[in-house]
Amino acid sequence: MTIKKIKHWLRFCHYWLGTIIGIQLLIWLGTGIYFNITPSEDLKGTHYYRSIAPLDLTAFSSHDLEPLSSILERFKPMEQVSTIVLNNQPVYLLDEQVQRYQHDCQQQVLVDAYSGKEVLIDADLAESIALQSYTGAGEIKSHRQLSTSFKEWPKECNPLWQVSISDDLNTRIYINGVNGRLVGHKNDHTDLADLMFKLHFMDYLHQGSFNNPFSWVFGLMMLLLSLSGVYWVIDNLVMKRYRFKLK
Repeated sequence: MTIKKIKHWLRFCHYWLGTIIGIQLLIWLGTGIYFNITPSEDLKGTHYYRSIAPLDLTAFSSHDLEPLSSILERFKPMEQVSTIVLNNQPVYLLDEQVQRYQHDCQQQVLVDAYSGKEVLIDADLAESIALQSYTGAGEIKSHRQLSTSFKEWPKECNPLWQVSISDDLNTRIYINGVNGRLVGHKNDHTDLADLMFKLHFMDYLHQGSFNNPFSWVFGLMMLLLSLSGVYWVIDNLVMKRYRFKLK
């Protein structure tokens, strides 16, 4: 391949790299403006959201609770045991293996602290927990259990319950199907916000992270654009294509 052809391909690649990177820069600018002018309630889906305040465990008499020792005898060795309040009832949360993040795959068992029976997050319990986090005037219109591939919660590894509310925002409330944790709210506003986040972070593989293959490729493309640009500056200087006039 001759030097002329090499320069032709370098110029071709430089122009196209510049075009692609320029488009992404415009996307960053547009989405950045959107994030700045959009209320945080629209971005986070907190219009009808309230945190579920934990009840004080001292409100429950320890004499009425099932002894923890008898509970542990029925299960395999646990790494951590804690007492929580779920749907206004004391519950033992048994961790077979403690995970670093809440969205990691939890190996947990819930046990009713009164009866000693295992607690499963069914539809009724999920709806009850969801309503505790909802402040709007809507009512539950449907629920469904999700097991894999959560488009709206890409990092979530655990099965979820989706509780849909009939209100002006089409609110959807998500409950962790393992331990009953409130994952969050989604609605029509967050659907647009999620799209903007996807474009801004180039998260086209639904990984929920900026550290994804598209970001790596884009970084490499910017490096190649910079190197090819430096080459053309040096080539133009050597070929004396720049004319400097001193006044």
